[in-house]
Amino acid sequence: METTRSVILFAATLLLGGTSISGGLIELASLPKQEGFYAVVFLNRGQVTGNTRTVGLFKRAPGDTTWANQYQPGLLTFGMGKWQKGATLRRYLCMGNGLHRSDDDGRSWRVVTDWHTEEVLSVALDPRDSALLYIGTPFGVFKSTDDGTHWTKKMQGMKKWFVKNVLLDHANPDILYAGAEDDLYRSTDRGEHWTPLHVGAQYIEVVIQHPFDVQRLLVGTEDDAVRVTTNGGRTWKAGIGLPKTAFYGLCSSSDGRTMYCGGYKTGLWKSLDGGLSWSLLWPASDIEAIFTIFVHPEDPLHLMVGTSGQGIYESLDGGISWLYAGLRGCHVKQIAFYP
Repeated sequence: METTRSVILFAATLLLGGTSISGGLIELASLPKQEGFYAVVFLNRGQVTGNTRTVGLFKRAPGDTTWANQYQPGLLTFGMGKWQKGATLRRYLCMGNGLHRSDDDGRSWRVVTDWHTEEVLSVALDPRDSALLYIGTPFGVFKSTDDGTHWTKKMQGMKKWFVKNVLLDHANPDILYAGAEDDLYRSTDRGEHWTPLHVGAQYIEVVIQHPFDVQRLLVGTEDDAVRVTTNGGRTWKAGIGLPKTAFYGLCSSSDGRTMYCGGYKTGLWKSLDGGLSWSLLWPASDIEAIFTIFVHPEDPLHLMVGTSGQGIYESLDGGISWLYAGLRGCHVKQIAFYP
């Protein structure tokens, strides 16, 4: 057993270039049995081998340490969504040729958008009605009220078309937020009309809402770090302590006590006051960019980051130490938990 553990540790060291990352390596063999996870791979640098040399949806099964490809349509993949009520489960993938849906837990997929939408960058699903869908695209926000059979562009009040993010309000799904190239917009009537919130920075890369304080929103921008509002968008403040550069990833722990952000050559940052001020948690000097951040919904010390071209890194101690967790060479856009 000790020999096996040594081999695993040696292999992990090789994967990390023979160096320790911020507190040292964690032996993979010593990790507890874990739940399963999904990862969305946007593109691949061609540095991996075998069936991981592709893009699409990957899955890490419970208790496993490797990622297996679940769906590889050969298209750029931007994100995923899930709608579940009772026994009904629908999974969605945002891809370069539209929105893909699976009704059988990923065993088969079909495209539910038409040629008007093309690239789908994000999806928002109304928890009350499986037929009500919103997508963000380079050509604006589109809405379907009939389960994806028909789509209508909803841009009234918006000045720019390119919309990366569509987010439903946690407390009231009739309220939506859209992160566009010129501002963050809000709709209070299911996407029919939009109002700019005057963030003070352009090119909104990501937007999140505090899990309990719905008046608190955070946005990551392309060149002006992270901005936060505590009053529903009436006023905005720049996050104190952050470098003014691109921030692509934002995430909150499920209890709302801790916020995380990361971006282009930033490392991983942490906030304990809802995004008003930040401290550097992990320098991650060898990582070009952090594109997504995941906090386990049941364990706030369990973190993952998806990078641009360097796969996934994982921490089980709140970011004190990190290990390489697979998909080397992959540009990972989203990580999600499945029980």
